Amino acid sequence: MSLTPEQKKEYQRVYSRNRKTEYKKRGICPNCEKNPSAEGRVCCRQCLEDKKLSIKFGTAGPYRQLYADLFEKQGGLCGICRKSMGRPVLDHCHETMVVRGLLCSNCNIGLGQFRDSETILVLAIKYIKNNAGIGIEIKKR
Repeated sequence: MSLTPEQKKEYQRVYSRNRKTEYKKRGICPNCEKNPSAEGRVCCRQCLEDKKLSIKFGTAGPYRQLYADLFEKQGGLCGICRKSMGRPVLDHCHETMVVRGLLCSNCNIGLGQFRDSETILVLAIKYIKNNAGIGIEIKKR
């Protein structure tokens, strides 16, 4: 007698739950299934650290540690505006794929809008400095 796909899914769910319960009883981390649980915790220290990084940096997979290292190196500040970052974004060159650092989402979006072009950024700076030569003032609200 073969099981339906729904029955297989339910069987796997129950099996997985029971297996994790057994690991917990034996004091082994149910996530990695190899390390002993941290004192007073269900998970091992490594999995706890990974969870902390996941909360801080989202589901960045293998890049979580890179995020954490860059975040510490930059003092938690955006590489451009130097403001504190809640959810940092990994900035990289789209041509070479070389990582440049972490940015806040506003600065990352800004670079994207300027297509990572130094020429366009220099022109934008010139524009900001002399108002494109127009000099019209708008009243503040």
